[in-house]
Amino acid sequence: MVGRRFAASWIFLAATSLSGCSQAINLYHKKEGGAIAQNRQPPPGTNLPYPNLADVPAPQPPAAPGAQAAITSQARSGVSAPAPGALAGLSLPEAPPPVPSVPGLTIQTPNVNAPAPKPAPAPAPAPAPKPPGPAVGVAFAPGSALLPAAQQSVIQGVAAQRQDGFIRAVGFGDGSMALALARARRIADALTAAGVPADKIKLDAFAAGSGGFVQLVY
Repeated sequence: MVGRRFAASWIFLAATSLSGCSQAINLYHKKEGGAIAQNRQPPPGTNLPYPNLADVPAPQPPAAPGAQAAITSQARSGVSAPAPGALAGLSLPEAPPPVPSVPGLTIQTPNVNAPAPKPAPAPAPAPAPKPPGPAVGVAFAPGSALLPAAQQSVIQGVAAQRQDGFIRAVGFGDGSMALALARARRIADALTAAGVPADKIKLDAFAAGSGGFVQLVY
């Protein structure tokens, strides 16, 4: 009797402690908020009716012995030719079927006897670019960008050979980039005076070297 009372009291204390723990967890979840504080969703499918076993299809009967081997052999051997009498009653039409008359629709019957269109001729290859002409030197006095009169005739001779190409005017500055640029501009001025358009002159300057040169480029 005493043992039963002791067991009953122990069960009551355990249930009380567990319920208190559960309430503490619920209070913590509500305090934290968010998805954890929401009620648990019901499991999926609880609102669906129970399945009817009568709807389950009956199992298929087993295949005849050797059926799978026959299917495999037919797949490996490929498509066989039809029997000689299978195509006895077939005949090909001699003319295409008539085109239906539909208001507002025009259909042209293709002419199968028309010759095939000739391919378009291949475009002619572009001409190869001409190589640049030789560089013709232009002499300047040391440390000067003044163009001597004798050198102007040299520049005029190169300008007379130009057709539609460009002329390169290059100046060297004896170690000075400013002097090299001044000499290149003097050569360009002489080319312009000889009738070369300004947009047909390519200007280059290099600090190393002395003098300059003109060159036909295409």
